[in-house]
Amino acid sequence: MNKQTIVYVVNAKVPEEVRAEKICSFLAASGHHVIMACKWSGESEVREQKNGYTIIRIGKGKGLLTTCFPGNPIWSSAITSIIQEFKPSLIICREMIPMQACSKASKGNIPILLDMAEHYPAAMREWKKYNQHVFSRLAVHQLRIPDKIEAHAVRNAQAIITVCKEQNERLHADYNVRHDAMFIVHNTPDEHSISGIRKGSSYPPIVFGHHGYFTLERNLEMLVKGFDIAATHHPQIKLLLAGSGETFSDVQRVAHACSSADRIEFTGSYLAKDLIELYGKTDIGFLPYSEQQFRQYTLPNKAFDYMACGKPIISSGLNPMRRLLDETGAGLYGTCETPEHIAGLMEQMLESDYQTMSANGIKAYHETYNWGQDCQKLQQAIDFIYQNH
Repeated sequence: MNKQTIVYVVNAKVPEEVRAEKICSFLAASGHHVIMACKWSGESEVREQKNGYTIIRIGKGKGLLTTCFPGNPIWSSAITSIIQEFKPSLIICREMIPMQACSKASKGNIPILLDMAEHYPAAMREWKKYNQHVFSRLAVHQLRIPDKIEAHAVRNAQAIITVCKEQNERLHADYNVRHDAMFIVHNTPDEHSISGIRKGSSYPPIVFGHHGYFTLERNLEMLVKGFDIAATHHPQIKLLLAGSGETFSDVQRVAHACSSADRIEFTGSYLAKDLIELYGKTDIGFLPYSEQQFRQYTLPNKAFDYMACGKPIISSGLNPMRRLLDETGAGLYGTCETPEHIAGLMEQMLESDYQTMSANGIKAYHETYNWGQDCQKLQQAIDFIYQNH
C-alpha cells in the first residue's frame, strides 16, 4: 500500500493518551505522514515532533473552548486548518466527541475511521459528574443527547475499530454497521511499555492493586470495604490504589474508616512511566467494575497489562472479561456487588493456582494479546477504507 497522510484527532492530553500515541507511532513507523490533533493542556509547545509524527495542540488560551465538544468553533476551525494544510487521505477520530469537527472539515471527501474503544453514552450515564446537576441529568439521562452524538459519529464513519466483539455486536444491532467494516484493535501493551517491570506474583500474593481513574462504576469503594474484610483473616495482604478522579476523596474516606487503613496505599495521579514501578509492586490486578451497560462493551487496557506482566486478574462478571479469562486462564471472576463478594474473591485467589494464572497471562500476551497483533488489525481497517472508499 502507498504511504499516506493521516490525521488522528483526540480530545485528550498528549503525552499520556497511550492508545492514541501507540497508533500514531505505529503509523509513522510504517512510513505514513501522521499528524495528531489533540487538546492543549498547558504544554509549552503547541506544535512538536514526537516518535516520527507531528503533534498539534488545539485551544491554547481559549478557556472552556480548549475542550472539544460538538459545535465548538475553535475545534472545527482548527481541524479545518489542519486538513487544508496537510491534505490527508484519512482521518482517524478517537471516540464520538470530535466527530462533528472531523466530518465538517472533511466535507465528505476524506474517509473517517472511528476509534471507538467505549460505549461512551453509557459511560456518561454512569459517571458521577453527569448525575450531580439538573442540567447534566436532563441532557444525558432524559434527552439522551450523547446517544444522538454517537449515532452521528457512527453514520459518518467509513469503518470502526473497537476493543471487543461485544461492542461490534452492539453497533451492528443498534446501527446496522456492517461486520466487515468493524475491526477489533485491543488496547494491548507493546514490549517497550512493559520492559523493566517485575513479572509475576509474590508467593504468596501480598499486594492487590487497581490502576486507573477513580469513577463511580469502577466500584472502588466496594473494593476497599471488601479488602478490609479479607485483611482481618490475612494480615500480610495490602491494597494499592493508583490514580485519581471524581470519586477519589469518597474512596479515601471509606479507606480511612477501615481497620486495615494502614495497609491501603493511595498513590494519587501517575504518569505512564510510573507504571513500571506500580505494576512491579503489584501481585494481583483487581477489576471490580459494576456490571452495568458501559463496561459490557469494552475491555480495559489494564487487563492486558496485567496479563503481559504475569499478574493474575480478579474481575467482576462482565461479559467481555468473563470471555477473556475463560479463554486465557489468566485469572478468575465473580460477582462484586457486596464487600463480602469481593472478600470472597480475594480468598479464592489466595487458595488458587495463581502461578499457573500468571504463566497463562504471559503466554496469552506473547501469542495473541500484544500490540504487534493489534497493529495488523489496524492496518486491515485502513486497507479496508482505501479499498472501499
